[in-house]
Amino acid sequence: MSQVLVLSNPTRTDVDPILGFASDLIIKGEKVTFFSTNEFKAPIENIGADFKAYNQELKIFNKEEYLNDEKPKSGLISALLEPMKFIDDIVVQIRGLKFDYAVFSPSYPYANIITQLLGISRTQQMISN
Repeated sequence: MSQVLVLSNPTRTDVDPILGFASDLIIKGEKVTFFSTNEFKAPIENIGADFKAYNQELKIFNKEEYLNDEKPKSGLISALLEPMKFIDDIVVQIRGLKFDYAVFSPSYPYANIITQLLGISRTQQMISN
């Protein structure tokens, strides 16, 4: 049984396909830890995955976030400007856990950094419409 880390942007277009893929992995006997926002907690836990929440205080996936009281910036832009806040939160939450590989959506911004930090391989989940 492999330990799998699933990283996805918390949007329906990213979570739904990767959720199906994670469910297939669980059926095959893999142990899945899935990061998302609380909006997707129930569906993630319903497939049998361990749910981990992105730090809500970072607000990186919000549609608008203000930086230095300037005009609104997208949460993703904010995340790209200060990636270590986000990455550190994930690393702290999975401290002590050992993963064999990570699965992530194509638009997930930190997959390379996180998998390098953890010393694990990564698999990009292709999303088809």
